[in-house]
Amino acid sequence: MTTQPSTLTRREFLYYVWAASMAVFTAETGGALIWYALPRFKPGEFGGVITVVLDKLPPPGGPPAEFAEARFWLVNLDQKAVNDPRHPAGVTTQPGIMAIYKVCVHLGCLYRWTPGNDRFECPCHASKYLKDGTRVRGPATRDLDKFVVRVLDADGNFLAATKVGDADSDPTVGQPIALPAGAATLLVDTGKRVRGRRRNGPGTVT
Repeated sequence: MTTQPSTLTRREFLYYVWAASMAVFTAETGGALIWYALPRFKPGEFGGVITVVLDKLPPPGGPPAEFAEARFWLVNLDQKAVNDPRHPAGVTTQPGIMAIYKVCVHLGCLYRWTPGNDRFECPCHASKYLKDGTRVRGPATRDLDKFVVRVLDADGNFLAATKVGDADSDPTVGQPIALPAGAATLLVDTGKRVRGRRRNGPGTVT
């Protein structure tokens, strides 16, 4: 007995065409969504990794250098800044380099550096911060956020980096990093932020 090959009905044919069309549509749509969702940062743009050569660093103890497009201040603390008597009791820091996110932690205003007062001041609600980002006047209730900085030598080898973690439980998190011997380049990761330590006590400045 010979088995006759089965043939597709018109309904079955249309069903398979529809299913194939939906599969292609779903794949194209999914691919487009994934492509749209992937971060695409240009060099020097906020959200990506910013390369800073050493000659762009402010001198130790000098005013912070503003990187407006990347939304951070680059600070080079000296011993005078570390010993600033306006620090709240119990605050310890160290000389070195840090990148501070230039958005106030209170309500998101852009604070500015005030040379006459040697500190950062927010024009919106008068929160104030020392050069190392320590909050010294409310209504802000924590220190400024920092970005992770990595130090490389001329061959691209890793030398040092900002410590990450919870600054509320570990005061060394987000601290400045001393430039090791052989340092050639800084990489500031504006996509990796270290939250400032909570500081709810009274301010130390007016």
